[in-house]
Amino acid sequence: MQGLCITVWVAVWVILGSVPGAVILGALRLSERRVFRLASMLFIEFIRAPSALVLLFWVFYALPLVPGMPRLSPLTAAILVLALDGAAYGAEMVRAGIQAVHVGQTDACHALGLSKLQSFTKVILPQALSQIVPNFGSLARSMVKWTAIVSFVGVQDLLYIGNNIRGQTFDAVTVFCLLATLYWILTVLCGVAFRVLEQVLPLNRALRAARMPSQAAPEADVQGGAQ
Repeated sequence: MQGLCITVWVAVWVILGSVPGAVILGALRLSERRVFRLASMLFIEFIRAPSALVLLFWVFYALPLVPGMPRLSPLTAAILVLALDGAAYGAEMVRAGIQAVHVGQTDACHALGLSKLQSFTKVILPQALSQIVPNFGSLARSMVKWTAIVSFVGVQDLLYIGNNIRGQTFDAVTVFCLLATLYWILTVLCGVAFRVLEQVLPLNRALRAARMPSQAAPEADVQGGAQ
């Protein structure tokens, strides 16, 4: 039970931690200033290029050897690395979602005298979420599975506990089948949570409300014709 709780704890913080990074990096990828676009692109490629496990080893083992750098705890290092990795992948989803919003929305914001920040936070991003959240849900399910690497730096998650049990019982088949089942359950629950989140987004609610009169109209015509 302890290993399951730690895995869930790490997964939740990794997902939550990756969201602001993904939004910031995705917005910078579309910045009008070339230096911001280039800096964000280089940062994304720097994070995505190496294996997450190699990056975790570097942050946990190598970073403290750099003068002035702190030694992070295993849990902190794991959450930091996986959140950065998730932000780097999520940034492209955010960029694509923002680009999916019609350019007329930006023009309307300018006509209303809204600043760029107000336009982004109050108009563009809320509409882009209907495109971003479904894709980010798939990424979040992957991030749940990424948490398995935290056991390599001593975090006592599901895989760490499972390996200990396997070493004591020598029953690898049962242990790893159980681990696979638990990770499957966690990813399914994560997917359900994001599907619920999709349904409560303002734009999706508005679209469903707009469809209701159009669906009711044919029914009324049929009833009128029958009379």
